Amino acid sequence: MTNVIIYLIATVATGVQIYHAVTGSLWWSPHDPLPLVGLFGIVIMTLGTAWSAVKGTTAAWIVFIGSFFCWAFYLPALGTLLANMHELVVEGRFSFAAAGPYLSVLPPSLLAVATVTALLAGPMAQQED
Repeated sequence: MTNVIIYLIATVATGVQIYHAVTGSLWWSPHDPLPLVGLFGIVIMTLGTAWSAVKGTTAAWIVFIGSFFCWAFYLPALGTLLANMHELVVEGRFSFAAAGPYLSVLPPSLLAVATVTALLAGPMAQQED
């Protein structure tokens, strides 16, 4: 049951952020296919989350595969975010009181937790003979 909750929270959080990226890129020249790949991953993760109430191990595989599509979206974005945060630190304008940089890292952090949970529940789960 905890896996279902973890998958659901991660899917909703990343889905909102990726949907925002998709709608922003569709209205302004869609030159980057990564938001659409991430949205495809969210659809797969949503199906896995719904299926996890029935078959836990199979659903973990589905969520794990869907998370790879989401990571294709997030890894370049996290690189850019960390580079921007590094510039702010070097310039002395970074503040720990500002919540903006931390809120944008929350969905990928939840996705990381869901990916590890799906990995441990699916591909690395002990097979019962």
